[in-house]
Amino acid sequence: MNQYGKLCVGICGTGQVAVQHVEAFQANPNTVVAGVCGHSAEHTESFIKSYVPEAKVFSNYEDMLADDKIDIISVCVPNFLHASHAVLALQAKKHLVLEKPAGITRDQLDDLAKAARNAKTKTVVSFLLRWMPLCENLKLLVDKGAFGKVFSCNTDYWHGIQPSFSSYNWIRKKEFAGGAMITGGCHAADIARYLNGEVSEVSAYSVNARDDFDYPTTLMSVAKFENGSIGRISASLDGLCFPYQFNIDLLGTKGAVRGNRIYSKELFPNQNDWVTLPMDCPDSGAVSHHPFKQEINEFVDSILHDTPVRSSLGDAVKSMEITLAITESALTGKPEKILEH
Repeated sequence: MNQYGKLCVGICGTGQVAVQHVEAFQANPNTVVAGVCGHSAEHTESFIKSYVPEAKVFSNYEDMLADDKIDIISVCVPNFLHASHAVLALQAKKHLVLEKPAGITRDQLDDLAKAARNAKTKTVVSFLLRWMPLCENLKLLVDKGAFGKVFSCNTDYWHGIQPSFSSYNWIRKKEFAGGAMITGGCHAADIARYLNGEVSEVSAYSVNARDDFDYPTTLMSVAKFENGSIGRISASLDGLCFPYQFNIDLLGTKGAVRGNRIYSKELFPNQNDWVTLPMDCPDSGAVSHHPFKQEINEFVDSILHDTPVRSSLGDAVKSMEITLAITESALTGKPEKILEH
């Protein structure tokens, strides 16, 4: 902590997501953004001038990790660097905020799982839909049995990546992004787990409707859950002619969910039509729409009061295993079991 009793944050990365992290930490009364490092001194200095003038410029990540004044590391670099940067941060005994996806290969997930088990500091991975009011309320209703026993859980991440997208140059390369299900569909896998529990097996197919990506951009899988239910988990980056869509459909023995519409005789005995929940929904792919402040506030509280956070690194690895299994199943045409760490 600094002389004012605040946790000092080091931001690694200077893209759009890093802006959201800076704003979230600036809004928290217990944190201060103390430093930034990017892929070049020029980018870092420009970022600091625009968003956090009081922060220190770090010329490289290692220098930031070595600074005893930095308590929290926030990793906002391209996908393929997430795992290595996260492991180094935990080895340096820093608290960690890690952008999704946590890792894009099984070796990376193995390294992350080991680092999470050995970590003495707090971690959170930005599976931000868990903090979206609709998802929070659906989780509460499912746990209370408002829909009875869920026997089908379907989640879809459909986000047409335009050439104007800020990460377009690298996100269309498998070596940097990992794949459609890994880079974006991980949100669908994570919310399926969050609402309905662990997945035991998936069977998937893929198709590519565009030639500017070097990997299949639409994947659809059937999933078996450990609780005996089934579901669909899909991801598509091909939707250039329709808006962003994140679908949540639950079928239960006493009701159902379609996005923010619910049907539950447990809640409304005389219900004869869908009831719409008037709250923020996961209906935009823009990072400015995502609940970063809620994530960071819960994370900072977990540091100060040793309380749980709803998307720790160890938990996030489980969601990422689903995405890798779906990607592999679509490649081989065979079902894939979900690995445990």
